[in-house]
Amino acid sequence: MREFLKKCRFAPLLAGAFFFLAAPFFAATAQRGGGPEGAGAAYAVCAAAEKRETGRVPKGVTVDGVPVGGMPKRRAERLLRGLLEGKNPVLVVISPAGRYSFAGAEIGFSDNFREILAGAEKGGSYVSEIRYFLKGEAEQAEFICANARRPAVDAEVQFSAAGFSYTSEQRGTACDGEGLLRDIRASLAAGPREEGGEWRFAEVSLRTRALTPEKTLASLKRDTKKISSFATYFNAEDRGRSGNIALAASRIDGTVLPPQGEFSFNAAVGERTEKNGFQTAKVILDGEFVSGVGGGVCQVSTTLYNAAIRAGMKITARKPHSLAVHYVPPSCDAMVSSATDFRFRNTRPYPVYLSAKVSDGSIRIAFYGRDEGYRYELVSETLGEIEPPPPVEKTGNYEGVIREGKPGLKSTAYLETYKNGKLIRREKLRTDTYAPIRGIVGVLREGTE
Repeated sequence: MREFLKKCRFAPLLAGAFFFLAAPFFAATAQRGGGPEGAGAAYAVCAAAEKRETGRVPKGVTVDGVPVGGMPKRRAERLLRGLLEGKNPVLVVISPAGRYSFAGAEIGFSDNFREILAGAEKGGSYVSEIRYFLKGEAEQAEFICANARRPAVDAEVQFSAAGFSYTSEQRGTACDGEGLLRDIRASLAAGPREEGGEWRFAEVSLRTRALTPEKTLASLKRDTKKISSFATYFNAEDRGRSGNIALAASRIDGTVLPPQGEFSFNAAVGERTEKNGFQTAKVILDGEFVSGVGGGVCQVSTTLYNAAIRAGMKITARKPHSLAVHYVPPSCDAMVSSATDFRFRNTRPYPVYLSAKVSDGSIRIAFYGRDEGYRYELVSETLGEIEPPPPVEKTGNYEGVIREGKPGLKSTAYLETYKNGKLIRREKLRTDTYAPIRGIVGVLREGTE
């Protein structure tokens, strides 16, 4: 019985399955002394199955149009499978990244030749069921998709003292990997067709869609328009003052202020010391114009203040000078010192860019960003003058007026907001008081002429 079981394991699948279901019954019959009748019945089943597999194909049988009648079934099966393998069909996948061809060992198939031949009848004509598949189809589909996939690249803007430079955006590509896998399977399921002596499956194209970048060159240029500009003027022959103005401006030029970012003049420009590159020029100290390191820097902070407020920035720290200055109307200045800063915040949802240029006795500061259609104007109104106190006398070898007294004043600044050229809001910003300048009269010392 053991040898019988071993032999029947090589019977055809159908016969083998039947035998193994029945084998325990046959074995039990033999062990109970059932005699050779039980074993003989089992041998008969196995022999019949083996004969169906290894016998000859009935006469007149064709499979897929190939005559195989009278041939040994094993040989007929090998013939049919060999003819199928000889087709070596090609599957082509087209994608934006290139053309991919699969053939030979990359494409497998299953057939039902054995089943057809096992059940074939004399003169029968049969059509096989062939199922093609791409080996590692999921990995192949992802590989093709990955080669075609491209992320969208946003346009970029760079800003410095040299100005703006732009990099254009690049559109990306997304692909339908699951759809590609379905299309490959559908093409293989439809089977190959002969074209020009070659067998080919229907060509498959990878479906893609364009990915649009969020930031385009056009949008960046829209967001980097000039939104304000303001200039003041100075004596270019005053080398110390001119040098200080140019140095302070250079440390502001090229600044990018992000959304909600706050600008600090003192942090940007640094300490006004000789070590930090500043020179001696006239400064206001205790209500007097005296020589000091960093003279002229307040003209830069004042110019920046006027440009910032016209750009719609929120002023967070500003103080007036103790004396009125000549380069802007009263209440339009912004004084800075080691203890006093000028600051403002960018409340817009996008960055602003600062340009500060010095040329031919002028400093011009401009803001760039998205033009929202608003325009801002700073308006100064003088409320009255403050008479200077009586002049002081200074005894020496001179007489007459050494310095004329100058009245102080009180002033107010208003911010006017325009939309599409129409005034929509006028608000009072501040009221400032500027001290008068006391005159000095020389008194000739006795004994001098």
